[in-house]
Amino acid sequence: PAHVTAAAALRAYWSDDRLRLGTEEKAELVGSYLDELCERHEPLGLEYRGSGLMWGLVFDEPALAAAVGRAAFERGLLVETVGSRDEVVKLLPSLLITPDELTEGLQILDDAIAEAAAAAA
Repeated sequence: PAHVTAAAALRAYWSDDRLRLGTEEKAELVGSYLDELCERHEPLGLEYRGSGLMWGLVFDEPALAAAVGRAAFERGLLVETVGSRDEVVKLLPSLLITPDELTEGLQILDDAIAEAAAAAA
């Protein structure tokens, strides 16, 4: 049954360019939001990297990345820290996420960063 379901999903999502185009549009939304987010939180020295719907926010202080992860989780957003020092907050939303859901998640992330930065100050 699993291979039948997988084949049906492939036919549904790869039969035209909608998935690719939707992913590109959402990637642009994320990139723009993260650019503005890094500007708003400039004192933290944040950087972002990524493409498609795989992104990371790089923090100078790993402890701050961990605090952001905890604050995001408390708000219902699941992120994880990665990197050699766990200094990167990884964002990996579903390819099928709606733009509204994506914006909501990015706002939660922004709020979590503000809370973690205030607590660290």
